[in-house]
Order: sequence, then structure tokens, then C-alpha cells
Amino acid sequence: MAEALQFDAETHRYTLGGRVLPSVTQILGLLERFEGVPPAVLEAAREFGSHVHMACDLDNRGVLDEAALDPALRPYLEGWRKFRRESGAEIIDSEFRVCHRALGYAGTADVLAKWKGRPALIDIKSGQVPRTVGPQVAAYAEALASPQIRRIARYCVQLLPNDYRVQALTDPSDWSIFLSCLNLLKWGLRT
Repeated sequence: MAEALQFDAETHRYTLGGRVLPSVTQILGLLERFEGVPPAVLEAAREFGSHVHMACDLDNRGVLDEAALDPALRPYLEGWRKFRRESGAEIIDSEFRVCHRALGYAGTADVLAKWKGRPALIDIKSGQVPRTVGPQVAAYAEALASPQIRRIARYCVQLLPNDYRVQALTDPSDWSIFLSCLNLLKWGLRT
């Protein structure tokens, strides 16, 4: 029996059989540069994005307590709801953990849906869309790959107040960019 992926939310650490796995976000952190942005601003943006994801996840699962929803989150939730209505995407899973056992990484994918007649991975962004979103979703797709799910479509849905933008993630270099970052991280960890 394969060991189960474990996630410690407090430390944001993934483990498999006691071995710590780097996260997709940590791996791609090699490409992100935030020089000049005050740490408090970065933390506030991260926290807001996390709350938007939580609201969308709870809504996807049909358990969102709307009375408890922070009013600042409502326009972004409405953007997500508009996307769901207009796209016809059928949510299969939301905020779920994935890991690539052979390559040794893990992460939390936002949404797995049936959309346009095939499986689709959808990454939700509530702020600026980083250039790493393609490699990020490619990493999740590869971790999910199986004979049943081979060619999964990849998208980014950028939530705007009461609206959204969809970006198809089709760059064939996305997976190789992720692999390059993973190799650099592993190389750095060995030295």
C-alpha cells in the first residue's frame, strides 16, 4: 500500500513516508522576485488570496456560510460564481493535494473540473497573474497524470471584482521550466 501524502498547514510542509517534499510554489519561487515590495504588503496579498481560495472552495463544496463572509471577499467570489455559470465547468474537486512520487514534489491544486468535454485543471488567481502560473499548473497536471487522465487541459482564472478572465495555459515549455527549477532546487539542497 502506498504511503499517504501528509500536509501540515501550520508549517505549510508536505511529507510522504516521513520525507519532506518541496512544494510546487517553493520550487517555482526560484523565478519570483519581489525586491522592493515591503514584506507586509506581500503577506497581506498572500493572506487575501488564501481567503479568496477558501471562499471559492467552500462555495464549490456547497458549504459556504455567506453570513460569515468578509465583504471584501464577496466581489471575488461573485467573479468565481460568474465563471462557473458562464463556462459550464463541472467541479470535480477543489483545493486538493497532489504529489509526484517519482520526482518528489507536492502541492495543492485549486480546481479539477470537467470543462469543454475533458478534464481541466484550473488555477484561481485573485491578484496579478504571475508568469509562473503555467509551470505551476503543469506540475499539478503531471502529478495527476495517469492512463485515465493523460492530456488534461490547463487554465488560469483571474478573479476580478464581480468578473473574471480566463487564460488557457498551453505553452509547451511550462513543464520543462518547472523541471528545471526542481532540478536547481535539488542541486542546491545537495551542496
